[in-house]
Amino acid sequence: MAIAVITFRRPELLAGLLGSLQAQELPADGDYAVRIVVVDNDAEGSAAEVIAAAAGPYPIESAIEPEPGIPFAREKSVQLAWNDDALIFVDDDEVAPAGWLATLLGAWETSKADVVTGPVQGILPPDAPAWNRYSDVHSSLGKHATGDVLNKAYTNNTLVAQRVYHAVTPAFHPAFRYTGSSDLHFFLRVHQAGFRIVWCEEAPIQEDVPASRTTLRWLVRRAFRSGSGDSISRVLIRPGVASTLKALAYALARIASAFGYGLGGLVLVRKTYLLKAVRRFFSGIGSLAGIVGINHDEYRERHRPDGGDAVPGDLAGGAGAGSAELADPGSAPLADHPDARLP
Repeated sequence: MAIAVITFRRPELLAGLLGSLQAQELPADGDYAVRIVVVDNDAEGSAAEVIAAAAGPYPIESAIEPEPGIPFAREKSVQLAWNDDALIFVDDDEVAPAGWLATLLGAWETSKADVVTGPVQGILPPDAPAWNRYSDVHSSLGKHATGDVLNKAYTNNTLVAQRVYHAVTPAFHPAFRYTGSSDLHFFLRVHQAGFRIVWCEEAPIQEDVPASRTTLRWLVRRAFRSGSGDSISRVLIRPGVASTLKALAYALARIASAFGYGLGGLVLVRKTYLLKAVRRFFSGIGSLAGIVGINHDEYRERHRPDGGDAVPGDLAGGAGAGSAELADPGSAPLADHPDARLP
């Protein structure tokens, strides 16, 4: 069993996460051998000191992925965990509360699911604008009930059985190098391949929310990026007119619902409705943009402060940027969809 973390120049946050992982206890009646896998996306290996200091019961294996971009680091973590029974994805800006690991593993055992995913609870800075506190922008608690079967997941708090990442490979597409949504694309493929994704409400993980993510400007950009990533993912999975029309219908439905929430918010004086209206409107606009391959490079500045090394936006997947190395090039994929093996 491996817990996978990708990181890029966030030593304090990484140290907090690793400390919380080393403090986790395993189920008393389980027989698990757990290790932590850290992939540093900084070619200079800046996380080495933090990793070396993270002592505890679970061994840590680390590797550097010099190719900048989230999909490359995530794919490296899959390679490193290829022989583990399961892989648990968490983010480097999160902290695992006591009991998190045991609960997640217990849910995997009892549900017999292929993927188990849990909520993320954002920890806001003290001076965050009020709308952050009464909205669900930074928290997925309560969005589903334990045992609910989902059609997607994300890599911020998710256990994936080995049979899944052996079948749906490569997992993460380089087209999402700086934009995010490579995890959405992966889990949509996982769902379409017939694997079962279930929710575990009792295994939340906490996420540090920086001040830069508490502004309305960030909210608009994130909504746009999420919508665009959704359309790009679906068109990649099922290229053709049918997928394009479905993405178009979804985008228009999001925009229409935004007006509905906006009107309801004004009539009922519900701020939560108004926030949903903003998010859905720009998500719909992003969905329209994604149909033609346009997305917001949310993570470019983290990897390319000078703004250089642009990645083409074509849906063929980051032409000129290289592609994620296949975790196991010799095995035939089981997933029955066009991009089970991406270029």
